[in-house]
Amino acid sequence: MKTIKTLLASIILALLITGTALAGETQTPPCAPGETQTPPCASALSSDDTAPGEIQTPPAGVDLLSLAALTLDMLR
Repeated sequence: MKTIKTLLASIILALLITGTALAGETQTPPCAPGETQTPPCASALSSDDTAPGEIQTPPAGVDLLSLAALTLDMLR
């Protein structure tokens, strides 16, 4: 039973690492100013939307603490 729990925990960890490794930029066609069917041009995007001194918070996603607690509970 312990080997099954260890195997399941290692599979979950491998899936998490694989998901973060595969998450990247996708290839999109080049932008065309004025067209609505293409992605916006990089010059039109502004990455400096925060005020000075403001801290950006990460997007809400998977709660890593509860996932880690679940994994640790499985190993017991």
